[in-house]
Amino acid sequence: MRIFVKSHTLIKFGTFAAVAALLSGGVSAADTKKSAWTGDIDVNALFTSGNSSQTSFGSNGKTTYKKGALAHTVSAFVDFNKSNGITDRERYGGAYNLAYDFSKRMFFSFDTSYESNSFGAFRERITLAAGAGYRFKDTDALKWTLEAAPSMLFTKNEDGSDLVSDFSAFARSSVTWQFTDTAKFTNITSAYFGGRSIVELKSAVEFKITKSISSKMSYDVLYDRDAPIDRKTTDTIARVGLSYGF
Repeated sequence: MRIFVKSHTLIKFGTFAAVAALLSGGVSAADTKKSAWTGDIDVNALFTSGNSSQTSFGSNGKTTYKKGALAHTVSAFVDFNKSNGITDRERYGGAYNLAYDFSKRMFFSFDTSYESNSFGAFRERITLAAGAGYRFKDTDALKWTLEAAPSMLFTKNEDGSDLVSDFSAFARSSVTWQFTDTAKFTNITSAYFGGRSIVELKSAVEFKITKSISSKMSYDVLYDRDAPIDRKTTDTIARVGLSYGF
């Protein structure tokens, strides 16, 4: 089922309402000592000149505040590329996740996100999903989590067009494999099936340099079956850079 939404500004601001509430809440000194906050920041860049001029920059960050059974995670990203004076990639966005543990393995999960993509399969997108997750594996060497939920997507295909809402089923698999003391592999695969079908695969390998700094290579595949006829259904992004963890 699809619904055209004209007043999408309120929806966009609503996406980040939970984020604002989290940031305004404050954390006591006692909570900080318990290391309730964790996170990481990734940065990658490329600059060339001469016969070919290229400027490329990407960054993403994530922070999690966990206390007891409740965890809040806020993330954001930006991707920019200009080749020979022509911008051909401009993406940015943010997301918020709320997770509550029912038991050691089972949990409730709520997600909301916003993304702007000037050269991708859509112009803007807002997502909402709420459901359950299960930790199939949770050891120091291997962590594997599956989540499933009903979801709603609000998509603007072109500048000046209305947001179109789609009801879909949402699923996500998250894997972290610590294959040596200083190296790990991560993969997050997300999929929406229904009014609009989307699959996103985000894989990365990290090699620790110091306690807090790692080199990182990542590769993303973004697929949107219902991209406009003048856009490709699949985008790929490869990155090499540094990651700072805290």
